[in-house]
Amino acid sequence: MISIFLSINNNEEVIELPVIPEKLENDSPFNNDAFEGMEQELNLIGTRGNKTMSIDSFFPVTDYPFLKSRELWGMEYVETIERWRDRRYPLRLIIANTNPKGYAVNLAVTIDDFSYGVGKSEDIEYSLSLREFPIIRVGG
Repeated sequence: MISIFLSINNNEEVIELPVIPEKLENDSPFNNDAFEGMEQELNLIGTRGNKTMSIDSFFPVTDYPFLKSRELWGMEYVETIERWRDRRYPLRLIIANTNPKGYAVNLAVTIDDFSYGVGKSEDIEYSLSLREFPIIRVGG
């Protein structure tokens, strides 16, 4: 069973996404570089880029039996996420799985894009684009 949480400022506020998307995909790039050599193309292995993830789902305005959370409804989720974005802090994305060998994520992230609108069911459909925010540690 998968659960997805977003939080701000060391769990000052936490929301659990009420509906798990059908698909979760991470993009984990490497900043490799290719260039033409004298007789062949050469590939230079670069550094690891920041992971990205997109979550497409909906925030319900009515109760459904499959909901993971019933703390907020519809636009309350949107208002919370927009308020967090205005604070300009990185968020924490946790994707927890009760299967210990299953998919799990624990990343500091920024929101690159957040789009939403009302669907036919009047639920708030949304797309959330997240990018890893590496925490820089100075010293030992």
